[in-house]
Amino acid sequence: MRIYLLSIVFLFLVSCRTNDNKENISKSEITLLSEEIIKNPNDINALLDRVDYNLEKGKYESALFDLQQCLLLDSLNSKCNYLASLSYFEISKYDKTKVDYGKLALKHIRNSIKNNEKNYLALALYGEINVAYARYKEAIDFFNKSLEIEYNQYETHHLMGYAFKKLDQLDVAINCFQNSININPDYLQSYIEAALVYQLKNDTLAEIFYKNALKIDSSNIIVLYNLGLYYQNNQFYNDALDTYNELLENYAFNSNAHYNIGFIHMELDLFDIAVNNFADAIYSNSVFYEAYYARGVCFETLGNIAQAEVDYARAIEINPEYVYAVDALDNLRTNNMKYK
Repeated sequence: MRIYLLSIVFLFLVSCRTNDNKENISKSEITLLSEEIIKNPNDINALLDRVDYNLEKGKYESALFDLQQCLLLDSLNSKCNYLASLSYFEISKYDKTKVDYGKLALKHIRNSIKNNEKNYLALALYGEINVAYARYKEAIDFFNKSLEIEYNQYETHHLMGYAFKKLDQLDVAINCFQNSININPDYLQSYIEAALVYQLKNDTLAEIFYKNALKIDSSNIIVLYNLGLYYQNNQFYNDALDTYNELLENYAFNSNAHYNIGFIHMELDLFDIAVNNFADAIYSNSVFYEAYYARGVCFETLGNIAQAEVDYARAIEINPEYVYAVDALDNLRTNNMKYK
């Protein structure tokens, strides 16, 4: 319905324009930007307009093409170096064949900061690149420099929290995630990271942060799974089962959720039900060797020795070094010498 209404508005607007304006409207935005560059090939601002367009579309390679031209025109331009670094860095995340792009991102971000020490976006990006290289202390230094210039950067607070978390400074990390949430109450990732830290501390605040995250995205698989795991680890089994089942309503083939449900039923001595849960986990992931082993335990407990042996053997076939299955199969055969 929304597309239909917008189409009507668009047609109405077009009908009210002159013939000359109709010609311009019919052209795509990228075409108009490209025509401006053709008219003024040495105009950095025109090039940057097309860069901004491509970055908004996530077309980093196209943006980089124009940025290379910008840097030929002005190699010291802080913004151009920053955007080039950003493009190289983003491409390196999904295209592992570009092995030199990480170094190029570092080169350009250093150039950007060298030519403008107050470019807080560049400082924040330099921090993020340091996080990618696991240089967490250096990352925190650059995040702080960036935030001193512009405090209201929720993603920068979030990344700094992540760096502190990696340094095992959990209380400081939580403060950073809370700062991020204060700036942007709808930023899901900071709720998740804060909840994860509280979960590591086995703090009940984990539940609150997960539930707040679900208010933003009620079907988020990470939130639902981790909340279910929090309940499970604290033996709130009914809550855990409800949460995992809610996850499965949206992601029916999540093998880990099926497995955890089976584990809970084992804890409750409901081995016949657990067998079906582990079967669902195996159906969702045919090489889930832990599920084969767990189902084997259930079958052995229920007296189905033949099927237990099959499942233990299958777990070992998938992972020959899985000692739990190896030991279980050895014990089963030792205790059932008459079984062939």
